[in-house]
Amino acid sequence: MLTSLEIKNFRGLRQVKLTDLKRLNLIVGGNDTGKTSILEALVLLLGDGSAVRNLPITFRTNQSGGQSPDDHNDRENFWSWLFYDHNPDPGLKIVALTDTAKDVQVHSVRHQDVSRPNAPLTLALQRKASPNVADTLITFPDEHRIMFGGNTSPAGFRVAVLSTRPANPVQDAENYNQVALLADGEKRIEQIMREVEPRVRRLRYAKLPRTTSPLVFVDIGLSRAVPATQMGQAFNRILHIYTYILANRANILLIDEIENGIFSDAMATIWRGLLALCEQEGVQIFATTHSRECVMAAHEAEKERGKEELTVQRMQMVKGEIEAVRLGSPHLDVAAEMGLEVRS
Repeated sequence: MLTSLEIKNFRGLRQVKLTDLKRLNLIVGGNDTGKTSILEALVLLLGDGSAVRNLPITFRTNQSGGQSPDDHNDRENFWSWLFYDHNPDPGLKIVALTDTAKDVQVHSVRHQDVSRPNAPLTLALQRKASPNVADTLITFPDEHRIMFGGNTSPAGFRVAVLSTRPANPVQDAENYNQVALLADGEKRIEQIMREVEPRVRRLRYAKLPRTTSPLVFVDIGLSRAVPATQMGQAFNRILHIYTYILANRANILLIDEIENGIFSDAMATIWRGLLALCEQEGVQIFATTHSRECVMAAHEAEKERGKEELTVQRMQMVKGEIEAVRLGSPHLDVAAEMGLEVRS
């Protein structure tokens, strides 16, 4: 599990440090304060090659849709902006420490082909994990191209990334099917989903005649099971999160705008189930949120469980620079009692 994260000269962040990270880390703040940039930094730090290459379309919208690594649009309007103020000279660096005292880092380097004295300097992003294993993620050989390496995550890390885009219901069904094959897998998911929708009796993976793809079907006491796609947005959001964790055996979960589509009154129940699942599966969560209710519900769930497993990192602008301020349990207690704002 990560215990701290330091970011230098990355996107809009000149120097930011997140400390005392817990099992659940909520990232709050006003618009354009770097919340999503924290998730992007973690993808570079811990993601596999596919996660890194898909970064232009994971949390943002870009011109080519991130489909072409040689696309000049993405190179100019996304990849080159990984560097603070579009300037690679100060040196980009992302460093995380773990609870085993190991570190993982990504940093920018410039190197020159010594066999070609007049060759231009090449810019690259390299990842290094302890023990000292180096891997080049991205290379900028010239002003037009970009090359990718780093096909694997650092040893011990399995990252799942969930954006604000609607989930693919067919992929959710396949994930559910994998979970159902685990011991008590179906029962565990049904228990969780019953907290969101009390009428849930059973879930089923099925493909109907004359249809092309399987779906999850939900027995809620009607004459026949309902396709999960016809349930509410919150139901599908939670089904997506839980089955993704279990099916992919992820131990780092990155979620953008976790409250998206979830009614605030359900948040405390959802957090209790999610924290219990993450404890059982050894998962650490980093999630952005715009919702005070989401933060307070997470704090309520943490107190009910009697465990220190939440930290809130507030991104804020101070004298033209973004910094992170950690809000601990005492601050959240006061905010809950007094109705104080925690997001900005």
